Amino acid sequence: MPFFCLDDADRRSGRYSQGMAARNTFLKTALYILLTFLFCSAAAVVVAEPLPAPSPPSFIERTMESAEATRDQWSENWVVFAESVDRYLSNEDTAEDYSNESYLKLQLRQTIGERGELESDVRLRAKVDLPNTKRKTKLFFNSDADANNPLEERVRGGSSGERPSREESVTGLEISPLSEWHHWKRSARIGIRVRTPLVPFARLRLRRPFSDWGEWQREFQQEFWWFRDKGWGESTEYTMSRPLGERYRLRYFTGLEFEDRNDFFENVQLLSLSYRINERESMEYRLGGFANNEHRSRLTAYFVGANYRNQIHEDWVYFTVSPELYFARDEGWDAEASLTFRLDVFFSE
Repeated sequence: MPFFCLDDADRRSGRYSQGMAARNTFLKTALYILLTFLFCSAAAVVVAEPLPAPSPPSFIERTMESAEATRDQWSENWVVFAESVDRYLSNEDTAEDYSNESYLKLQLRQTIGERGELESDVRLRAKVDLPNTKRKTKLFFNSDADANNPLEERVRGGSSGERPSREESVTGLEISPLSEWHHWKRSARIGIRVRTPLVPFARLRLRRPFSDWGEWQREFQQEFWWFRDKGWGESTEYTMSRPLGERYRLRYFTGLEFEDRNDFFENVQLLSLSYRINERESMEYRLGGFANNEHRSRLTAYFVGANYRNQIHEDWVYFTVSPELYFARDEGWDAEASLTFRLDVFFSE
């Protein structure tokens, strides 16, 4: 390569200027080829792998976004309503750091029987949290469709460990003193059952928790009630529960109920073992029995079942599946299988 190594003779003979010119031409040509190669390579990459354009949201995503927006709006309206009622009754504003616990709960339930029969149920429950007003009285509203169902029907069917006490579609005022009477918590309700015609009622509840058995948590509850259309009645409940390790919990419940119009006692015994699978899923296994003394004290039915619960969306949509086997004396103790699906949607702050 003569234009890279030139001796003194070449310099003196005039070849130096020619060599420098040739060298400059080579460098320019090499630089042009390099730039052209890089440009073509970048263009090829851009053409071969274009930047992905943002895809439009799917139908499911659009539906969930719309559902969340509607749910948030309903929740805000309900909390604003509760705070307005509280402000009207107490003439006080709610503290800025207070988180209002008012909520609406929509429950959809579908039960499939052994012979293919279907039972559908839609329930709406509501809680109005009045932090300033409840120091004196508390406004309440509850809507539930199983007010007149037998005790055993209120316990079964995917209750997920809820109290099997009677719920009514009622509204009214509740008086709950903050002070305790010999460790007893008291509350009294007066109101109306929301039906046609309207039915006035009164209810007195006494509740006492116990914490003297180590890891066992115990609670006793006594309730007396009166409805104009069905007379008076009472219910007695006793609950025991304790953790078994970090994920399991054992629970025992017994309840006794009396209605003047029936003139006999009904009794329920429940034993359940719950298991927390992870932060979103849980499992509960249940064994229960029913008895009454209508003719003489005897067992009338028992059941075994399970509840699988999944928090399917954030903290406001829950799905529960409850298989069950029910054995009734009137049916010759033959097993009756059922499968219940339940969807709970909460509207809260």
